[in-house]
Amino acid sequence: MVNLSATDDEWQTDDETGYENPYDYDPNAADENDPTVDGDDPSLDLDEDTDAITEDEDDELEDVEADEEDGELAEIEPMYPTYEAWVEGWFTQVIRRKMGPGGGESGLAWDARWWLYPEVAGRLKSLWFGWEEARASDKASAMSNWWIHQLDPHLRVIFDSDSGPMSHAKRDGSFSGWPALPYEPMPPSLRDEYPADS
Repeated sequence: MVNLSATDDEWQTDDETGYENPYDYDPNAADENDPTVDGDDPSLDLDEDTDAITEDEDDELEDVEADEEDGELAEIEPMYPTYEAWVEGWFTQVIRRKMGPGGGESGLAWDARWWLYPEVAGRLKSLWFGWEEARASDKASAMSNWWIHQLDPHLRVIFDSDSGPMSHAKRDGSFSGWPALPYEPMPPSLRDEYPADS
């Protein structure tokens, strides 16, 4: 415990750093307590060590350049050549849900003619890109992240039997999607207010 009741005469006032004037401190001065400063350690040769580090860095850069030339860093070949092939060969075979008899009536909505629905096609194409990227990733958790952060949110919209893109799908093919959203061109005055490059 520190005795704070000491008088001025009892306080230790010696400079523990060993320097009489702390303002006269030279950070580049040799440390007399360091055994390697006097050159006693023959294993330390600063010039050779520096050259070795530089050579290692050069070797690493050459390896990266060689990999690029060999195509190792090039784009990885996808397992499925198109997103249509992925939907047919993977999505419709792996994703299995209880579907209702008709859209909006019960269960989930799905139309075998999924390509008639631009939103569904766009979402499935995005899922295919993400799936191929996760499959080729070196990270063990990449595919799990794809399921949780990409697939599940898209499925909630695609299969939504109340308001999803296929929510009124019928087995007889009498429904081919909701009409496109109404659109009117933006007035020129607003176009100037919201430029495309902002």
